Formats: sequence, structure tokens, C-alpha cells
Amino acid sequence: MPTHPSKPHASTRHHQARAAAAHPHAPKPARRADHVRRAGALAICLALLGAGCSHAANRTTYTPTWTPPATASASATPTLSPQQAAARATALAMDKPQAYTPEFTPDGAAQAATYFLNLYPYVHATGDLDAWKKMSDDNCEFCAKVITNATARHESGGWADPWEQEITPLEWWTDQDDPNRYVVRAQVASEAHTGRSANGDVTTVESSDSIFLVQLRWVDNDWLIEEVALEEGDTE
Repeated sequence: MPTHPSKPHASTRHHQARAAAAHPHAPKPARRADHVRRAGALAICLALLGAGCSHAANRTTYTPTWTPPATASASATPTLSPQQAAARATALAMDKPQAYTPEFTPDGAAQAATYFLNLYPYVHATGDLDAWKKMSDDNCEFCAKVITNATARHESGGWADPWEQEITPLEWWTDQDDPNRYVVRAQVASEAHTGRSANGDVTTVESSDSIFLVQLRWVDNDWLIEEVALEEGDTE
């Protein structure tokens, strides 16, 4: 069972009824000021959901791959058995998720959020964090934890076996103070999978079906992930 990041705080958001709207590009504000202003953004959106705030549905279904393997920590890196070596080679050869085309539309935000969630099993299986880091905002706690855990796992000689997931964006809304900031609500159905350490320890993560909120912002003609959180009340 993955440990989910605590719900971030957020500024008030309102529903956008337009299915796809082109907004003028806004320059990225100073990191410090922007971080203070958005510090409560996601939490308020969650509260609004509980109160029945209005929002638009984006029912386009995407079918990728996801779920959190446990972090392995080994003080030494023993020689792998032939079976372990083959399993690790399979993990390291996992294909990177298909890239999205950056678009400043509700559907573009949903595709970017889906791609980012798809990178989750990929970085744990392969240790390749380049695409993950490129999309991660400096203040994203969830993003930083994944970087730390995946790095520790692979530096100790461990890996995660590849696994399948299905991600379905359900709806979206924007920040009323910053139309460049979106929150995408998505269902993540993940099959059971395993994390492995170099000394042979195996950790199994059970299958899950959860709702996640992905907060992202349009910056320099692409999407930047500001936070990811499990929806309040979802215990998966």
C-alpha cells in the first residue's frame, strides 16, 4: 500500500464550463511568492468538492501504468542470482510512457497529469528520473519524495517489477486567481506489483483503485506539476 502525500493547502478555485479554452500565456511568477500564494490551493479544492462545488467533466479515458512500490534499503549489494538478474534487466528495459503534446486546454492538462502519473512505475522500475524531474515543481513534496525513494532503491541495487495501471481523468477546475493553474481529478486503478532489493527481499503492493488530485500550472509553454494528493476520504 503506497504512502500518499498529505493534502496540500490551496487558493480558491472555480469551475470552468468551457471544454477547451485558449488562455494567454502568463509569465511564471517568482517561486517564493507563487509558493506562498498557492500553498493552500489543493486543500480548498478538496473542501469545495465535499461541499458540492460545480465542475466540468472530462470523460476522456487514458490507459497507462501506475502504483507505489516500497523503498528498499540495503547496506550491501550482493551478487544477483540468474533469476534476479533477469528480473532486474526486464525492469530496467521498461518502456517510457508515450509523451504528450503540450496544450493549454483542459484536455491538455488531463493528458499531462496522466503522463506524469504514468511515469511513477517507470521511475521505480528503471531509476530514470529525467522526465519526472523536468515536470516537477521545486516545491512539489510528492515529486521530491518519489525522487528520493527511487534514487535510494536503485543506488542500493534494488528495483520494482513493471506493473500495469489504468488512469481515467474525471474532471478538472482552475484557480480563480490564476487561470494558468489547473487541478485534474483522476481515477487510478493499479494492479498488484512487487518491489525488490538486491539481497533478495521482496515487497508486494496490493492492487488499488483510488482517486488522486494533480495540481499543475502552465509555465513556459508546458505543464509543471505543483502537487499530487489522494482525494480526502479515499482510503485506498
